[in-house]
Amino acid sequence: MNKVLGFVFRNGRYNTAIPTLIISFILQGILIYKYLPQFLVFSESLKNPDQLFVYDSEYLSRLYQVLGKEGRRFYAEMLKIDFLYAAVSGIGYSLLLAALVKKAQWFIMLPLLMAITDILENISQLLLMQRYPNLHALGVVISSVFSSSKMVLGIICISLLLFFITKNIVNGYNHKKLNSNSSNTKMSNNERT
Repeated sequence: MNKVLGFVFRNGRYNTAIPTLIISFILQGILIYKYLPQFLVFSESLKNPDQLFVYDSEYLSRLYQVLGKEGRRFYAEMLKIDFLYAAVSGIGYSLLLAALVKKAQWFIMLPLLMAITDILENISQLLLMQRYPNLHALGVVISSVFSSSKMVLGIICISLLLFFITKNIVNGYNHKKLNSNSSNTKMSNNERT
């Protein structure tokens, strides 16, 4: 854990975070514009479990039935892109948070934890689809808990990012104002002498 925290902190610079996040936005765009519309055709507008806070066996059974064999195959392909998106975005947001915080704080790892819960939810979905129509209730609960955890962690991560972005802007403004006042004071003192 400390090694990962140290790695994220050492590499937490804007010039590494921004390109990583750009790649994650491209992957997210592919998911939203290429895969999601086709998924909704297969699912007859039933939502992807990834978009739900909680779900149950009844919902997944209905979804998998409506998707059919071809739709489930398509969903599995979509989840492969989502694996990549989750990993890249988790790394990118951790690097950005480290760059904003400028300290090796434990919470810079939260985006990585969010990515792990997303990946575990995807794995659960793949396992549940393989076992369909024999869905195990505990497997569905575990998958749903991963989904809920991912969303809660997402809200926490966004809040942290917004807080530190605002803090850095305010600190930058105050520093600039302080330097401006200091320069004006020096100019006044020079004029007096």
